[in-house]
Amino acid sequence: MIKDTETDLVAKYKVEKFPAFFLQKAGETKFTKYTGTGYSYFELFEFINIYSETFVFGNQNEQAASTNAASKPWLSTPIPYLSKESANDICLKKDGTLCVIYVVADKSQSDPKLVADLEKLKEQFTSKIERGISFNFMRLDASAEQEFASVFKLESHPAVVVLNPGKKARFLVSQKEHSAAGVSEQLDVILGGDARFVRIKDDKLPALSETHEFYQ
Repeated sequence: MIKDTETDLVAKYKVEKFPAFFLQKAGETKFTKYTGTGYSYFELFEFINIYSETFVFGNQNEQAASTNAASKPWLSTPIPYLSKESANDICLKKDGTLCVIYVVADKSQSDPKLVADLEKLKEQFTSKIERGISFNFMRLDASAEQEFASVFKLESHPAVVVLNPGKKARFLVSQKEHSAAGVSEQLDVILGGDARFVRIKDDKLPALSETHEFYQ
């Protein structure tokens, strides 16, 4: 990870935007630049995981690494949708991660501006990770995933829900404005320890039904 204060590294790797993240095998000059937009632990881990075999085994696995990345397009999609394929990777099986879910009545009603603003907000909260808590941002189509969405007992859409999918599954429906500023304010409340979450019955979330392809 290179910061703007590290002038020697900035010059060496020709960094123009910060922060910047590179992978380089010890003793070699070749390096791989991270081109994602988010810098959460999860996103960097996935990047490292995809390219680790390339560094260990050399060029013979470069094609395999690219195939692995292509097989999980939600990992490179800004604010991806929860689907039966993506859910574990972006939310349900991520320890210490709270899922910030932009819930829309139908995927056609997703606001592109808010999605773009949430992507920027995701980057901002990378530097606010506290007490082992990180936030992943995603969308949910309530009409396509009615059973899953019903857990949150929403009275209207759009809505922003923060889900803790851990052993004691619980959620919070944000009462703040449906904007980047409103979501930021809600997450700050959570980090401050003043948020009240609702426990999910039997700590079980319904299975998601749609594939990722449905949202393409």
